[in-house]
Amino acid sequence: MDISRDKLIEMQRKMLLARAVDDKLYELNTTGAFTGWLHLAAGQEAMPAALGVILRQDDYVKISSRGQNMQVSKGIPLVNILAFYMGRGVPGPSPYFAPEYGILGASVTLGEEAAIYVGAALASKLQKEDRVTAVLFGDGTFNKGCVHEAINLAACWDLPVVWVCENNQYAISMRWDKSCRANSLADRATAYGMPGVEVDGNDVIACYEAALAAVERARSGGGPSLIEVKTYRYHGHFEGDPEMYRTKEEVAEARKKDPIILFRDRLVHTGIITAEEADRMAAEAKAAVEAAVEEVQQTPRGNLDALRLLYPPRRAAVGA
Repeated sequence: MDISRDKLIEMQRKMLLARAVDDKLYELNTTGAFTGWLHLAAGQEAMPAALGVILRQDDYVKISSRGQNMQVSKGIPLVNILAFYMGRGVPGPSPYFAPEYGILGASVTLGEEAAIYVGAALASKLQKEDRVTAVLFGDGTFNKGCVHEAINLAACWDLPVVWVCENNQYAISMRWDKSCRANSLADRATAYGMPGVEVDGNDVIACYEAALAAVERARSGGGPSLIEVKTYRYHGHFEGDPEMYRTKEEVAEARKKDPIILFRDRLVHTGIITAEEADRMAAEAKAAVEAAVEEVQQTPRGNLDALRLLYPPRRAAVGA
């Protein structure tokens, strides 16, 4: 597939920024700069980066519980992403609720919001828009009834949805093949009557090709598709996870297939960029995150603007 040089470089930039955000959050969490329930996404950057150069800003996207990668790729400012985790109030979009970026919210109960995004896709179709809805979810979430219902309904109504299962091998602590008898989660697409494909989540080009085909199908009225992304998370399900379910050797072996390093080497080997340019891109990503953290630290804690999403403005009583 012929992909422009600009898009190739942009995908690498998005992955580098996403990893820099993850690394910084890990550092801040371990040094006590903030405490909270933290899900890191290092290792899963390829598909979000590919979607980031394919989707339009007004396309809807449902992010997963470890959604930093997709938040970065969709264009949410770094300051807003970091402020969310650091408990600071900054103006602008929330990384988990930003309608102007197509992000319509997330649920602590994973999978429940799938129906909301099917509703958004239905609205797009009824209004004759060419807006696409991409729904990212994990292998564990794929076993939830609400997700099956949403996927089935999207298929029955030929809605413009791209279902993206980020199979990072573990649903918290259970390997995906212990909760599913299929050889591939992509095989489930047959039962829904839609195309399904399994892609290497460490191969950015493979992710791009699969995502582009699915997005073009949805945007042209062809209906939904399912993409299973075989990926891996380098950290535990959450920070503090004892990770008794896998060995350090397994994680070390997975890190040898780091999508960022593989793509960097590919870009350099093919002459798209030089090694010096690759190093500069990585340094720029880290510097951008450091600058965002410094800006966030100058802002007050808490964000009262968030309350406006929960409570409507007061209205005068009728007849008053």
